[in-house]
Amino acid sequence: MIWVSWRRQRPQLITLLAVLVVGAGAVVLLRSSMIDAINSLGLADCVARTGPACLDGERTAAFQGAWNTRLNLGQAAILCLPVLIGVFLGAPLFARELEQGTHVLAFTQSVSRTRWMLGKLVIALVPALVLLVAMQHLVSWWLSAAGLLGPRNSGSFYFLNFGIEHVSPVAYALFAFALGAFLGVVSRRTLVAMTAGLAVFVVVRFALSDVVNRLVPTQRLEVGPGSTLDVYRDGSLVIAKGWLDTAGRPVPGERATALVQACKSAPDGARNTQEGFLACLPQSGLAEQFAVFIPESQAWQVHLVDASIFGGLAVLLLVGTGWALRRQS
Repeated sequence: MIWVSWRRQRPQLITLLAVLVVGAGAVVLLRSSMIDAINSLGLADCVARTGPACLDGERTAAFQGAWNTRLNLGQAAILCLPVLIGVFLGAPLFARELEQGTHVLAFTQSVSRTRWMLGKLVIALVPALVLLVAMQHLVSWWLSAAGLLGPRNSGSFYFLNFGIEHVSPVAYALFAFALGAFLGVVSRRTLVAMTAGLAVFVVVRFALSDVVNRLVPTQRLEVGPGSTLDVYRDGSLVIAKGWLDTAGRPVPGERATALVQACKSAPDGARNTQEGFLACLPQSGLAEQFAVFIPESQAWQVHLVDASIFGGLAVLLLVGTGWALRRQS
């Protein structure tokens, strides 16, 4: 049965190998070319820290203009791999068998349906995960060569950076694959499973992003009207921010904006001095600014929560797939 499954999956496996070889070769060549560009522009000191050469805005802008788009495309490729695995490997895995009727032969063999399902899942999923992890590390290796000159300067919570780091890509791939397999068994149509799997994955992926962020312990920072919230500069993920009144209660956003604008201008429309503006804010009821955030140093916790949620959903979908297969005739 394993040999039959291998023969059925051979085109997809050969495609995965070709993608790995081509992708690895492209990343190696692009990384080498990028390092040459960094050295030729004299920006080697800017990779790990802000050196004197970084003050030359023209050279830094020239490098980023030439390479940031390519680096972002490499990140986007890793973001897209999980959903492609779900659409082109997970969805047809059982839907094609049920659509063509070849599952009848498999069900009449001595191998149980559960073992048949597990054999097909392993043969299809393991090589796909190997491809994903290999490409994830290759792209990260490429990004590390750019350092602070590249997208990583935006912080770990920047969506392109977050989606390709730690265990999140593997969790997304497991969920997408399990979702495609489940929809394939339920619909018994390959095209329907592929289309629905793509749509559902995108919706769930974005719908759960805010939920994940709220399951991680946060920190709170409160500063006076004349101070600046440094959480953005530190690369932290801001969950909520705004103004507090003199009693320490949050002020609604629209009201806070109106009060700030009122303090900026005198009744006759003339601008107040900075001292007058800062004195006006507490008198108007805006005592402090606050921010609820997750420090960049805790990004790994967000990844673990993210992976736990999507991994748990994948397990539930695989259990549902096994249940649905056992009910097929």
